[in-house]
Amino acid sequence: PYMMLKKIKAGGPILRGNDMYEGYCKDLADAITRLTGIQFLIKPVKDGKYGSPDPTFEGGWNGMVGELVRKEAEIAIAPLTINSQREQVADFTKPFMSLGISIMIKEPIKQRPGVFTFMNPLSMEIWMCVVFAYIGVSIVLFLVSRFSPYEWQIEESISGTTVSNHFSVINSLWFALGAFMQQGIDITPRSISGRIVGGVWWFFSLILISSYTANLAAFLTVDRMVAPINS
Repeated sequence: PYMMLKKIKAGGPILRGNDMYEGYCKDLADAITRLTGIQFLIKPVKDGKYGSPDPTFEGGWNGMVGELVRKEAEIAIAPLTINSQREQVADFTKPFMSLGISIMIKEPIKQRPGVFTFMNPLSMEIWMCVVFAYIGVSIVLFLVSRFSPYEWQIEESISGTTVSNHFSVINSLWFALGAFMQQGIDITPRSISGRIVGGVWWFFSLILISSYTANLAAFLTVDRMVAPINS
């Protein structure tokens, strides 16, 4: 439909020159002539190619692009694909047609959210590492509080003087859980070593919760397409 020879009817006149051709490119050339007054002569490309690098030709190109490079033609009117190689040796006008190659697949069926959908923003490996880190920090905090004298308190009561430590195993787990959930608790470490452990755990919780919140928002708002083709 871009450029082709007209079909001559039986007994019709013999066509010569530009009248021998018809198609979209012919109509485009005629429109350019009416607007600018430039006369042209349509000449088919000798080798029948659009143009690609070819060292056997003068100028290193064959086809329409080669004739432009060798100045055998002034303008090439054709459905010529614009690429970076051709742009290095020829100037292109605005394209009159845009084509895109795509692959169509069946739209996947959306899965209904389940009970544990909130765990999807992070992988199972990360969740397991969080659980191990939570237990490990709680144990370290418990041991640090046991060895540090600043965590032991002397309490006077009717029954006598007693020595107590607030960071038992349960309280250590509760402290780590409250910090991870970004909630305040009644007990805080008094020793330097305990505060270092707590500060590291707070920083870890801050980064993890911020990343989880961002991924959860993106997971709930963006419709992710699960492609059935995986390999």
